[in-house]
Amino acid sequence: MATRSTVPDTKPRVIASPDAAAEGAVVTLEAGGFAPGEQVRISFRDTSGHSEIDVRDVTAGSDGRFAVQVRVPVDGGKGHESPKFRVWSLDKVDTDNQADTPFTYIK
Repeated sequence: MATRSTVPDTKPRVIASPDAAAEGAVVTLEAGGFAPGEQVRISFRDTSGHSEIDVRDVTAGSDGRFAVQVRVPVDGGKGHESPKFRVWSLDKVDTDNQADTPFTYIK
Protein backbone atom coordinates (compact mmCIF):
# COMPACT_ATOMS: atom_id res chain seq x y z
CA MET A 1 0.00 0.00 0.00
CA ALA A 2 1.40 3.39 -1.00
CA THR A 3 1.65 6.06 1.64
CA ARG A 4 1.36 9.77 1.09
CA SER A 5 4.43 11.81 1.95
CA THR A 6 4.04 14.29 4.78
CA VAL A 7 6.93 16.38 3.46
CA PRO A 8 5.54 19.44 1.66
CA ASP A 9 6.45 20.06 -1.96
CA THR A 10 8.94 22.87 -2.39
CA LYS A 11 7.70 24.13 -5.76
CA PRO A 12 4.17 24.17 -7.18
CA ARG A 13 3.20 21.60 -9.77
CA VAL A 14 -0.03 20.72 -11.59
CA ILE A 15 -1.32 17.91 -13.79
CA ALA A 16 -4.47 17.72 -15.92
CA SER A 17 -6.41 14.52 -16.38
CA PRO A 18 -7.09 14.00 -19.18
CA ASP A 19 -4.44 16.19 -20.80
CA ALA A 20 -6.43 16.46 -24.04
CA ALA A 21 -10.15 17.19 -24.48
CA ALA A 22 -12.68 19.16 -26.48
CA GLU A 23 -14.00 22.61 -25.56
CA GLY A 24 -16.45 22.41 -22.66
CA ALA A 25 -15.19 19.02 -21.46
CA VAL A 26 -14.54 18.49 -17.76
CA VAL A 27 -10.89 18.06 -16.74
CA THR A 28 -9.52 17.31 -13.29
CA LEU A 29 -6.58 19.43 -12.15
CA GLU A 30 -4.42 18.20 -9.28
CA ALA A 31 -1.87 20.61 -7.84
CA GLY A 32 0.47 20.83 -4.89
CA GLY A 33 3.42 22.74 -3.56
CA PHE A 34 1.46 25.63 -2.09
CA ALA A 35 1.27 26.76 1.53
CA PRO A 36 -1.65 25.43 3.58
CA GLY A 37 -4.66 27.69 3.01
CA GLU A 38 -2.96 29.59 0.18
CA GLN A 39 -5.29 31.21 -2.37
CA VAL A 40 -4.57 29.90 -5.87
CA ARG A 41 -5.90 31.01 -9.25
CA ILE A 42 -6.38 28.56 -12.10
CA SER A 43 -6.12 30.03 -15.58
CA PHE A 44 -5.92 28.75 -19.13
CA ARG A 45 -3.37 30.40 -21.38
CA ASP A 46 -1.65 30.04 -24.70
CA THR A 47 2.13 29.97 -24.86
CA SER A 48 2.29 32.89 -27.27
CA GLY A 49 0.87 35.21 -24.60
CA HIS A 50 -2.12 36.27 -26.67
CA SER A 51 -4.72 35.31 -24.10
CA GLU A 52 -5.20 34.04 -20.59
CA ILE A 53 -8.61 33.10 -19.22
CA ASP A 54 -9.21 32.95 -15.47
CA VAL A 55 -11.03 29.68 -14.77
CA ARG A 56 -11.52 29.73 -10.99
CA ASP A 57 -9.91 30.40 -7.61
CA VAL A 58 -9.33 27.68 -5.01
CA THR A 59 -7.82 27.36 -1.56
CA ALA A 60 -4.99 24.88 -1.01
CA GLY A 61 -5.72 22.28 1.65
CA SER A 62 -3.81 21.74 4.87
CA ASP A 63 -1.21 19.77 2.88
CA GLY A 64 -0.80 22.54 0.25
CA ARG A 65 -2.64 20.52 -2.39
CA PHE A 66 -5.97 20.58 -4.18
CA ALA A 67 -7.91 18.67 -6.82
CA VAL A 68 -10.75 20.34 -8.72
CA GLN A 69 -12.77 19.83 -11.85
CA VAL A 70 -12.85 22.59 -14.46
CA ARG A 71 -14.32 22.97 -17.93
CA VAL A 72 -12.00 23.43 -20.90
CA PRO A 73 -12.54 27.02 -22.12
CA VAL A 74 -13.80 27.69 -25.63
CA ASP A 75 -10.98 28.10 -28.13
CA GLY A 76 -10.93 31.76 -29.19
CA GLY A 77 -9.15 30.89 -32.41
CA LYS A 78 -6.04 32.95 -31.69
CA GLY A 79 -2.92 31.77 -29.96
CA HIS A 80 -4.26 28.44 -28.74
CA GLU A 81 -1.65 26.40 -30.62
CA SER A 82 0.02 25.30 -27.36
CA PRO A 83 -2.41 25.96 -24.51
CA LYS A 84 -1.65 25.32 -20.85
CA PHE A 85 -3.52 25.22 -17.58
CA ARG A 86 -1.67 27.43 -15.10
CA VAL A 87 -1.95 27.61 -11.31
CA TRP A 88 -0.48 30.55 -9.42
CA SER A 89 -0.53 32.02 -5.96
CA LEU A 90 -2.76 34.99 -5.29
CA ASP A 91 -1.05 35.39 -1.91
CA LYS A 92 2.52 35.56 -3.29
CA VAL A 93 2.19 37.21 -6.70
CA ASP A 94 5.70 38.67 -6.62
CA THR A 95 7.36 35.24 -6.45
CA ASP A 96 7.68 32.37 -8.91
CA ASN A 97 4.97 30.49 -7.04
CA GLN A 98 3.28 29.00 -10.11
CA ALA A 99 3.18 25.94 -12.34
CA ASP A 100 1.62 24.95 -15.63
CA THR A 101 0.84 21.83 -17.59
CA PRO A 102 0.47 21.47 -21.37
CA PHE A 103 -2.98 20.73 -22.75
CA THR A 104 -4.27 19.70 -26.18
CA TYR A 105 -7.59 20.67 -27.74
CA ILE A 106 -9.45 17.84 -29.44
CA LYS A 107 -11.56 19.17 -32.27
